[in-house]
Amino acid sequence: MTEVYLIRHSIKMRGPVKGDFSVYDRMQPLSGEGEERAKQLLELPELRGAGFAAASTMSRSLATIRYLLEADDVPFAIDDRLRELDFGIKPEGMSMDEFMGRRWEHPEEVPQGGESVVQCRARMDAAIREVVREHPGEKILIGSHGAAIGAYLSGVIDCVDDDFVRNINLPDVFRLCFDGETAASCDRLEMPFPVPVRGKA
Repeated sequence: MTEVYLIRHSIKMRGPVKGDFSVYDRMQPLSGEGEERAKQLLELPELRGAGFAAASTMSRSLATIRYLLEADDVPFAIDDRLRELDFGIKPEGMSMDEFMGRRWEHPEEVPQGGESVVQCRARMDAAIREVVREHPGEKILIGSHGAAIGAYLSGVIDCVDDDFVRNINLPDVFRLCFDGETAASCDRLEMPFPVPVRGKA
């Protein structure tokens, strides 16, 4: 049995957007509080002693798990397939809540300039299956993002919707046990942090 711990990043730093948003978003570091929360992950025994880790190309993902990697000398890889869901461009006249919620009501819909939940799930699934295949029987840490994790889990469990994704914490951890390359079970570790409010995380 292979254990995969799917970890959403901690709180990122807020600031004015300069230049291309996608570049800025990829480079956003953790805030001071975000760093403290990332350090607290060391207190979760389930996350200690991993054999391998992978993180997205968005810097806050690796920053969140780096304390675990350093403490246990865990080898890791960076994989762009683990990046956040690309929501695309919000149509005029639609609120942000409506726009975000629509992703889960219509998972196959591709927004302008973005990707569908189904497309995001496919790349996440491919990345995770590859790591599981290459590290069978090990404990694996995967650093990713809220909506991307929601997209992936929507192919594993039945309860993923807009409310589920809104309530993924910063950070948060989902444990999946794999039988071969198939996730046989999924549960969520208890985190000591308050659930974020949309627009504040």
